[in-house]
Amino acid sequence: MAHLLPFRFSTLLCLTLALLLSGCCANSVCDCQDEEADAIRLHFARGFSSTEADTVIIQRSPLPYQATNKFESVTLIRTAARFRDTIVINNNTPFAQAGTTKLNGYRYEVQYLVPKPKSKPVPTTVLVIDSVRLRGSLDGSGCCTCYTNTAKTVFALRARRNSTTPDSALVVDLKQAPRQSIELTK
Repeated sequence: MAHLLPFRFSTLLCLTLALLLSGCCANSVCDCQDEEADAIRLHFARGFSSTEADTVIIQRSPLPYQATNKFESVTLIRTAARFRDTIVINNNTPFAQAGTTKLNGYRYEVQYLVPKPKSKPVPTTVLVIDSVRLRGSLDGSGCCTCYTNTAKTVFALRARRNSTTPDSALVVDLKQAPRQSIELTK
């Protein structure tokens, strides 16, 4: 019986210590709201009709980009009432995250469908995101650690259609952009 007394004391001490330490983190709610810290938002300019902007095709391929890379594709169908809503490209939207690769590990091509009379609509590229530069850090105190994005720069090309003018290069610092989104133009 004498040898059980130290065991009981040490068990009681460990349980008390565990309860005291877990109480700190268990009672604090960590509400970082950092799920979209890296997100890229796109919106259609006023020149698009609801029939043009109702179907958006986004293709992504891993970087470094080569024309022979396999790409993933997702088609977003939007109602006429919501075709002005922003399109979000994030680490896990509209594509599932592959491993630890974030959205800056891919090249994106954004297309919309141009309606043609008496034929199928034609996918037309409106923007090519060549690369994204992300920078951030984890900041925390005690039980809560949150991700803070400090730089989000998009390097893209706007496709010029029906013109001899070459595609225009576009560099957007989304931390400084007025609406923090990129406008898709014809």
